[in-house]
Amino acid sequence: MALLAAGTALLSSAALAQGDTTAIVRGTVTDSGGHPIEFVELSATAVGRGVRTDSAGHFALTGMFPGQNRLLVRRLGWKALDTSVVVAAKAPLQLHLVLHRVAQDLAAVHIISQDECPSRTLEGFDCRRRAGIGAFRDSAEIAAMHPFCMSDVTYGMEGLRRVPGVPCPGHVPTEGWRCLKVLVDGAPGNPAPGRLTDFVGVEFYANYRDVPEWYKQFAYDGPKVAVPLHQEGPGRKFIYRTPALGGRNCSLIVYWTHFATRADPKLDQSKATTIMMKARRDSLARMFDSIKTALDPNAKKKP
Repeated sequence: MALLAAGTALLSSAALAQGDTTAIVRGTVTDSGGHPIEFVELSATAVGRGVRTDSAGHFALTGMFPGQNRLLVRRLGWKALDTSVVVAAKAPLQLHLVLHRVAQDLAAVHIISQDECPSRTLEGFDCRRRAGIGAFRDSAEIAAMHPFCMSDVTYGMEGLRRVPGVPCPGHVPTEGWRCLKVLVDGAPGNPAPGRLTDFVGVEFYANYRDVPEWYKQFAYDGPKVAVPLHQEGPGRKFIYRTPALGGRNCSLIVYWTHFATRADPKLDQSKATTIMMKARRDSLARMFDSIKTALDPNAKKKP
């Protein structure tokens, strides 16, 4: 048993070394005339990190993987770049990116919203990655990490921390309530694949506010009622085994496998349904806030 644990630790350490997030990408973003562009958003989708250029057009992305990394470079009014760069482990990569203005035809400009993407088919994975919110890895990026454990698939993503485990390490979120919900092929209850080669994609949302609207219903940890352990005598208080907890907003991982449906308009929700879900959730949130304010004796009354 000790030999098995030691072997597992060595293999996991090897996988971590191959997926070490120590690489750095620096550079500038300019127009075709060489003038710097500020407030350009650069997203490294494999790790879920992003930065904006400063007034001199400079940027620095840290915590990147050695090897190939995908970059999304965008600013409204400029033609977006979707490119891959190869980063060395110890030498920072220096980039000079050039953006070109788009024609000022507002009718032709469309900003991708993740809530417009299909949610229960694999087609939505690429759609949400183009929206640039969250962290994403496709099958090629997963294979390049040589994962040994399931937690290796998401290693290095912003908002996740590895924790020791046997036979494999696990991971815990570092944002919000630090609870984590997991979906497989866009829905709860689907079994995780038995082989890591079955994974074709993974997406992670560290913050509940970034979770696509359709998935928010699954990225929620419902209220927990305190469970009494025993009562020592009549009229005495219960001694509780677990504390009572209110509902919590959680981080979310969505694993995609080759068993998932590629595209099916009948399976996915309509845009109108997504809008209706958001309106209903916002309405309920306002109602609960009103009740909480009414029950709070210290709440300030509006004039």
